[in-house]
Amino acid sequence: MPVITTPTLAIAYTDTGPREGDAVLLLHGWPDDSSTWDDVLPALHEAGLRTIVPSLRGLGETRFLAEDTPRTGNSAVLAMDAIPLMDGLGIARFMVAGHDWGSNIAEALAVGWPERVQRIAMLATPPRLGGMPTPPFEQTQRQWYHWFMATARGAQAVRDDPRGFAHVHWTNWSPAGWFDEATFARVARAFGNPDWVDVTLHSYRARWDEAAPDPASVWLEEAVKASATLSLPALYIQGAEDGVNPPSATTAVPEKFSGPFAFVTLPGVGHFPQRERPETVADLLVTLFTGDPATLSDTIYRSQDMSKFKPLLAGAALFALAAAATAAGVAQAKTAASPLTQVATFDHQVTGVAVTADGRRFVNFPRWTDDAPISVAEVLPDGKLKAYPDDTWNSWRNARANELPVGDYFVCVQSIVPDGHGNLWVLDPGAPGNEKPLEGAPKLVRIDLATNRVTKVIKVAPDVALQGTYLNDIRFSPDGKTGYITDSGTRGAIIVIDLESGKGMRALDGHGSTQIDKSVTVMTDGKPLVRPDGRQPAFSADGIAISNDGKTLYYQALTGKTLYAIDTGLLREGVSAAQQAAGVKTIAETHVADGLWMSKAGVLYITSPTNDSITRLVGDRVEPVLTDKRLRWPDTFSEGPDGRIYVTASHIQDTSWFKPGAPASLPTALFAFDPAR
Repeated sequence: MPVITTPTLAIAYTDTGPREGDAVLLLHGWPDDSSTWDDVLPALHEAGLRTIVPSLRGLGETRFLAEDTPRTGNSAVLAMDAIPLMDGLGIARFMVAGHDWGSNIAEALAVGWPERVQRIAMLATPPRLGGMPTPPFEQTQRQWYHWFMATARGAQAVRDDPRGFAHVHWTNWSPAGWFDEATFARVARAFGNPDWVDVTLHSYRARWDEAAPDPASVWLEEAVKASATLSLPALYIQGAEDGVNPPSATTAVPEKFSGPFAFVTLPGVGHFPQRERPETVADLLVTLFTGDPATLSDTIYRSQDMSKFKPLLAGAALFALAAAATAAGVAQAKTAASPLTQVATFDHQVTGVAVTADGRRFVNFPRWTDDAPISVAEVLPDGKLKAYPDDTWNSWRNARANELPVGDYFVCVQSIVPDGHGNLWVLDPGAPGNEKPLEGAPKLVRIDLATNRVTKVIKVAPDVALQGTYLNDIRFSPDGKTGYITDSGTRGAIIVIDLESGKGMRALDGHGSTQIDKSVTVMTDGKPLVRPDGRQPAFSADGIAISNDGKTLYYQALTGKTLYAIDTGLLREGVSAAQQAAGVKTIAETHVADGLWMSKAGVLYITSPTNDSITRLVGDRVEPVLTDKRLRWPDTFSEGPDGRIYVTASHIQDTSWFKPGAPASLPTALFAFDPAR
């Protein structure tokens, strides 16, 4: 590699692409090297862009000139390294794309040299504009290595095994199988730089004030802290499966940009987008760097529209590209080793999913921790969401609770299920915040899928939906005349609704099979799931499924470990409570479970929130089907006409109920997998 000498460094770099083209400075991150951009470069060159790719100080062939120069690595001093490099190449104005460390170098360049930096793309690491507050505990846990390196023992451990330290992060920050060991070995040679450890230690210590920034860079560090926003054209690329900076850690990013800006989320991608999905990243960068910024500025898309690909404030050109990028992401995800395919992502907490006989897909968003703008939506072929059946039914808001009649709008939808007779039924417990139901709000709403119109509303009577009731999920008899609902509230039960008359009754009310199991502790992430006041989740009868012949109903308390069943013939008027109790059958000892689904093939699937997995019933036991860390609280199932099983991940353990300081609106996702054979 050629080298340019600056007052401090001999910087190794590449300078490729059309010499007359607009210049793009590409900055790698940590733990990585300049080869991270290799698969992105051809598309940039084809688009007429000249690319400069340096090795940062402490990496690869870049070397300090003097032994007594402090081996500092704060982002401001790294930005200051880039200016003499570009000066040495005779490049006055340029654009920047940076990943990880490079992301923060890019913003520092934009702050310090606004007359030179034309546009920036930041990948995988959020801006530090306005300063870096101490992160919430959940994010601090992901960034354990920051604090580890601040200790003497941690620093020594990194010195003793720098390659092993870097390998841990490659493994943990992206979905399993994303890299091969030969690639890592090639990159790891860059970590053999004699200054890699010292620069690394200083970089992480300085950002938390455990070390002072390089004295020459203090002015720029302070300028970044003092800057609230940037106004130049900008792009932020987020991997939906980033293990260190997940979407939950980047919700404030759009607030940092006041000019043309796009926030792009790539499904199935972790912390290294340019390595994991280089074609998509290249397409996005070409669009940003070669498009007309005036047009981009004039057509900023400021909608919070939810889609499986989430451009949160995107210019028109980037918005159009976003759909293509998402399609590419989903297509590649289908060929990954994991049997789980991400179908869509959302800005709010999803629970229910419904897939109809003709393949239409629907989801719902309960008002638990936020005032979701849509309760029920159809997922359109391009991934966007459309309020269903219309905007009016979805117009109720917590903030307007005293203005709109709760019986005529969706209040807090928990579940949506097709009945197999051309209808989609919406189950609305009418209990915002998962608290007491609002008077008159618990209901079932039938929508004709052919006309997309509400054709029936069944208000569940107060003597059926009690004060502590929470209507959780519903299944239908094969003839479409009866609905069976689990009550997961204070006193569990199976609620039976005559869908023709609208009359309801409670069955197994207070019976042990429908109640919480007090011996069960709900565990997530290896520890008990508790609220700040020590309360554990206490959900009664929750998951529900019905046999294909309609004769057997399966159910289980979420806070439980036993799967039960009962003959549906016993769930009718005239059958005594004693007869119903005698008819309850213990099917299997399972695990903490949320959703149940009886497939067309007669296989009962069960979600396992405690370990991000799905199991199935085999005889009197359960066996694993798949485990995937993306399944943060697998919630509800549905089945497509092709037999694929859809499942939502509702991230209940990540809500502010259990993690104070968590955002009210949680990014969530819909997945699908091929049924077990």
